[in-house]
Amino acid sequence: MNRKICIVGGGPAGLSCALWVKYLGLSPIILEKHSRLGGLQHTNSFQNTWYMGIPGKNGQAFIQDFIRHAEAETLPTLLNASPQKITQSGDDFHITVGRTEILAKALVICTGQHIRRYDHVQEIAGSEVLKDSPQVCFNPGSTPLQVPYVAGQHVAIIGGGDNGLATAALMASTADHIHLIVRSEIRGFGLYKQWVMDGIQSGKITLHQPAHIQRFETKGDQIGITLWNGDRNPVTLPVDFICFRLGLSPNVKAIDTSLQNSGIGRLALTPSGYIKTDEFCRTSIPRIYAAGDVANQRDPCVATAVAQGTIAARSLEADLRSRCWRFS
Repeated sequence: MNRKICIVGGGPAGLSCALWVKYLGLSPIILEKHSRLGGLQHTNSFQNTWYMGIPGKNGQAFIQDFIRHAEAETLPTLLNASPQKITQSGDDFHITVGRTEILAKALVICTGQHIRRYDHVQEIAGSEVLKDSPQVCFNPGSTPLQVPYVAGQHVAIIGGGDNGLATAALMASTADHIHLIVRSEIRGFGLYKQWVMDGIQSGKITLHQPAHIQRFETKGDQIGITLWNGDRNPVTLPVDFICFRLGLSPNVKAIDTSLQNSGIGRLALTPSGYIKTDEFCRTSIPRIYAAGDVANQRDPCVATAVAQGTIAARSLEADLRSRCWRFS
């Protein structure tokens, strides 16, 4: 019997899934499109305070422990590898990667998310001044490294989610002033939200809400951001540094298109474009599972990714053993 399980994506969810697949008596293989395992944690400079048992490391050091564990377990991995074609014959999936064809009994999608960057603001007038500018940052994971860099500066932070609030709270400790620009509602939670509210009360942070950005322009050594809130005339804020915290989007399109083109089926998605699964990480297509941030818009983090990778492995092993399938 073919016992191969193909796991697409080598971040925390994919690594966790592969480890469990191995010890459940099946044969995992990880396909990772980048040149190294680990996913977005390689861009995360925040100290780990959320994952129990491994304190005092930032995301970059944290993920190295995962990678060393995978290497110690000799989990089969193809780097710089993405499925170019996925077909199905009988009970097997045929996954084409370059000149290699992988025959697998099940497929686990652990492709994660990507940071929303310049393409999400390029339609705004004057946005060309942002492109490749050293005064602009899109990566929330680099915030701790930028805290000393923005000392004494006027900083605009665009976005009212968790990353926007974390950036505002941390940079307020060194920046001269913070402008927090929120299109609709503040969605962040926890201590960062409280710290931002404290900063607003103290006058260190100015909250612009609701605010719609009309244009960007060069203002000497600064960048001007023109805002409109619907109630008064537009106002232009000259700032030294801009942090875009626009959220993340799931990496679904490529694999969903491949599954549709081969006639295997269309993945059921949530209204926000994440893969819809049941409580056992099953997707709408039999023997295809999804784990981690690509299927978890509300609670994306290493802890939930590791847990879902485990659940996906246990589910697929149980399903293959019993040959049952239910999705609701």
